[in-house]
Amino acid sequence: MKATLPTKADLLQINIVDIDQHHKQVITNTLQVADYFGKRPSNVNQRITSLSERGRLKIKPSYYLNQQAKQQKYYELNQDQFLLVVMGFTGDKADQFKADFIQLFNQQEAELQQWQTGRLIATDITKQANDQVYLLQNDLAEVIPNSKRCTMLFNHIQIAINKAVTGVGKPVDRNTLPVEQLNHLEKIEQQVEEEIVRLRLAEIAPEQIRLDVLALIKTAGKKEAPTSDQTERGLHNAA
Repeated sequence: MKATLPTKADLLQINIVDIDQHHKQVITNTLQVADYFGKRPSNVNQRITSLSERGRLKIKPSYYLNQQAKQQKYYELNQDQFLLVVMGFTGDKADQFKADFIQLFNQQEAELQQWQTGRLIATDITKQANDQVYLLQNDLAEVIPNSKRCTMLFNHIQIAINKAVTGVGKPVDRNTLPVEQLNHLEKIEQQVEEEIVRLRLAEIAPEQIRLDVLALIKTAGKKEAPTSDQTERGLHNAA
């Protein structure tokens, strides 16, 4: 299914500077830049075209829908691209705006590094939890080999964890999870690993372990995920 393009309002409502959806870089967009610097979006686009023609900037456009539902061009900019584009904007006010944007870029870069570190830790914990789920599945195969409670164990546990973390029991791209949900997921998977180890050592029946683990995940989902201090959400609101 073809993705629906955002509207101008959508692009102006997001943070002025933010981490991209897949947590790969920190970006702003030309609609935000134009709005904040008091420029027309077309003027900012012309600046990008001029830089591209001179070989100083390589960037692909994105598109949004205007009020007439027609596609319009805009660009997502990382910090280096942003600095190139606004270099020609002059005046005391423009200089302050540049400084404000750079501060937000630096703040979000720090948050992105924190997320990436957390993702690496979460990946290790996921592997450890999966190893224990695999052992539990082997135990189940000895007593209910043809039951979906055995053959679908990984899927059932994953759906339960996703629902506990995001509220929706369906596959999720973990690279798109915000840091709060990533931390919540990490804690649940660590609990799953520890619970399976504890119950197997206590020689609890595999079917009961399965039920206990799913109950643990459900209980963990009812607990509110911790709310971290958010990076400044936008200069307009902070003004």
